[in-house]
Amino acid sequence: MKRQLQSVLLGALLLPAIAAAEVITFDFTGRLVVAGSTGGIISGNASGFTPIAASLIYDTDSGIGNSSLSITLTEGFLGSPATFHDISMSSQTGSNLISGNVLVDWDGNFDMPLDIEWDASGLFNAIDYGLQAGHVLSGSDLYFDSNGNGIQDTGEFIQDIASATPYSDSLLTNVQGPAPLAATVNSQGLGQSTPFPGIRGYFDIGSGNSMHVTAVSSVPVPAAVWLFATGLLGLLGVARRK
Repeated sequence: MKRQLQSVLLGALLLPAIAAAEVITFDFTGRLVVAGSTGGIISGNASGFTPIAASLIYDTDSGIGNSSLSITLTEGFLGSPATFHDISMSSQTGSNLISGNVLVDWDGNFDMPLDIEWDASGLFNAIDYGLQAGHVLSGSDLYFDSNGNGIQDTGEFIQDIASATPYSDSLLTNVQGPAPLAATVNSQGLGQSTPFPGIRGYFDIGSGNSMHVTAVSSVPVPAAVWLFATGLLGLLGVARRK
């Protein structure tokens, strides 16, 4: 009985360390490609994309992320301005994929959910490495911006994080290259319940640019875990007296 309690207690004490999570905040840049139901680009600059920039928060335990990104496209978008805002994301268990939604305001319609999927191989590999403030995910590179100039200088490279190539590369004449969060072909766009089914938005985060880690904070261990461990300690004391 004593040995069993000791084993359970050890497991409980190790649990907080194993389950410890981190919330990582990034400042990111990337590219948005808007395509029609047949794949043709319907908005963007001369190269076919629109630059994006915002902050993003990702919880390594829950796999949930969000960004308050807001970008309005005023030209070349079927004659009406469109605003894309509020990214939400959730990791797919057992894979390197993240599912998400971006809300769209367009032509008198508000908060239409646009379905998007990312290949997050680069992001997950960087998280496995152990991110700190000052780390930068750029394309397939992880580096530490030691002098804070926003440029990958000689000696700052850490490792290749094997980022995927965004599906939207196939829509562009100016190929983007790999991205830590690369939009995939399974990004369904606006659904049948909206007035504009089939319109897709590919948000490639970090493609040709960066995800700059600005903060990493630990998630507190739930009080219930410590209460459970304390109870086990009491049981172990009883077992010793017996």
